[in-house]
Amino acid sequence: MVLKAADTRLVLKVDIDTKVGLLEGVPRLMDIFAQAGVKASFYIAMGPDHSGRALARLVKPGFLQKQLRSGAAGAYGITTMLYGVALPGPIIAQEAPYLFHELIAEGHEVGLHGWDHVFWHDRMCHLPAYRIRAHLGRAWRLYKQITGLAPATFASPGWQITPTAYQALADMGISHVSCARGRSPFRPLVEGRPLPLVELPTTMPTLDEILGRDGVTLDTAAAWLADRVRPGELNVYTLHGEVEGRAQAPVLEGLIARLRDRGVSFPRLVDAAAQEAAQGVPVDEVAWGRAPGRAGDLAWQASDLAQGAA
Repeated sequence: MVLKAADTRLVLKVDIDTKVGLLEGVPRLMDIFAQAGVKASFYIAMGPDHSGRALARLVKPGFLQKQLRSGAAGAYGITTMLYGVALPGPIIAQEAPYLFHELIAEGHEVGLHGWDHVFWHDRMCHLPAYRIRAHLGRAWRLYKQITGLAPATFASPGWQITPTAYQALADMGISHVSCARGRSPFRPLVEGRPLPLVELPTTMPTLDEILGRDGVTLDTAAAWLADRVRPGELNVYTLHGEVEGRAQAPVLEGLIARLRDRGVSFPRLVDAAAQEAAQGVPVDEVAWGRAPGRAGDLAWQASDLAQGAA
């Protein structure tokens, strides 16, 4: 596909981190997307829901403030926050394997969001290669068991990714990912050579990062986000089944409606990756940076970071 210079595209990248995000968020999002006539890319954490263990992040500067400001804790519910602490963590993908088939049948893309979301988010950067490969392998096998297909795409929990993890993903046949923050697609440079997979980084703030900051409310968030979509470029917006798929669904509906009125198209990540590959994808590295409204370091496209993005 040859893109016009004026083409404005937005990938709706949906992260499913929890059991409630899968069981309640995915059906609601499927309805929203069907009514709007758009397709999305869903990334599902395949293994145990250990959301309660994320409470250890309370010691991180800014984490509690973000939870209170955005209402993120309430979006998940008490039961979810007990998983992995006071309650055993259910295997998320096994709670509703039929939803994988429904998503695929409706034309959405479905990929991996790791095995144990909290474990990857909090510990992946310190793991040796064999532990990373084992984690990814468990998710890969369950996805194949459920769908009969080999997964082709991956999104890292919490935008946590390293060259070692990129290499593991490439070695297992993953062709395109969304693991970092940044401005434009690139091929990750690992040990001096570009990998064959394409990274399409999240380019926009998430809803929980903006609520309560700079006067943004639930009533104004859709318009605020729509104005951050860069005309004539590929944009990637990360949303969550637990958030936009539940109480904050009206924000997503408002965002899509505004962008459709502006002529924005909504390719899946796989479609955008193919479009970018046809144009030629530059090579880049990742570094660590901060996003306003989010605690902790995130993997960031190095060239974007150098220009003062974070």
